Amino acid sequence: MTADELCKLRKLSSECKLEGRTLLYHDTELVLRVCNGIGPSWFPEKLRKMIDSFHPSLQVVAAIHDLWYYYGTGDIRDFHMANDAFKTNGALVANYLFGWYNPRRYLVELDAARFAKLCDLGGKLAYYSAIEERRLDDEAAISIARIDDLVNNGGI
Repeated sequence: MTADELCKLRKLSSECKLEGRTLLYHDTELVLRVCNGIGPSWFPEKLRKMIDSFHPSLQVVAAIHDLWYYYGTGDIRDFHMANDAFKTNGALVANYLFGWYNPRRYLVELDAARFAKLCDLGGKLAYYSAIEERRLDDEAAISIARIDDLVNNGGI
């Protein structure tokens, strides 16, 4: 995802009033790194891009979901809440983008529900991996801050 694409997702998330939309407004560099498209990070990038191309309206939903996993607590209720929000947000996007008479509306809702169910059934590893990634990021930031402090205070 590019910064321009992120701007569009931010706008769409606000227009649709998606649950967790404020997560997309966190540090742009972090959001671009964490949000990897539809599918877990260990899927090959080409496969995730292919899934994204089949489900473009769910990209914003997947981005928020990726961030919910990244900021997860590790609690199983938190895991299920993130997956439930995928389904809810998918329905909100479908209703916003497509009229009641458009079959795509119902296909997007169905796909969002399917993805949410797949995440519930097989997404725990992705959830815990995302939390671990955040923990490592936090440790790296603390180490850099310590080095900066030493340099700025004449310790090095």
